[in-house]
Amino acid sequence: MKTLWFFLILAILSFISLYILMKKMNVTNVLGCYFFSNILITNTGLIINLNLELTKQEPGQLIFWAQKIPELSLKPALLLWIIYMLFSNRTIFSKFIHLLIFLTALISIELLFVHIGYLKWVDWNVFYSYLRYTLIILLLAIYSFYFEKLICRGKEVNTS
Repeated sequence: MKTLWFFLILAILSFISLYILMKKMNVTNVLGCYFFSNILITNTGLIINLNLELTKQEPGQLIFWAQKIPELSLKPALLLWIIYMLFSNRTIFSKFIHLLIFLTALISIELLFVHIGYLKWVDWNVFYSYLRYTLIILLLAIYSFYFEKLICRGKEVNTS
């Protein structure tokens, strides 16, 4: 039960951080990337867990919600902050360090679930998790880049 409350507090903080991010990025892009990241996280998790059976979850409502709350709030918020950092005016070294820090935070959430027994890695390991989230970041960066272009093109005024 403590885990659920911990992740509820982190979810609230994640949504507050998304509000701050909306002041720095286009609101439509943030919302679009948020929903797209949810789709990517959920679908890759289902493929890994149900289809390939590389991980196993313990049954139970408390365990389900303890895992679902970060999946719907904390992980997408971390991914959106990664996208913001990647498209910022920082140096390549700074972007790389931020990317590693945020990737490690994403993996740490899964490691916490493995440690407390909510998730069991059968044929899965940390390296695969890094690959999974790197692929998600790559797809999300491409989506964000082209979605931002579409948004800006829609704002252009036709003078003819």
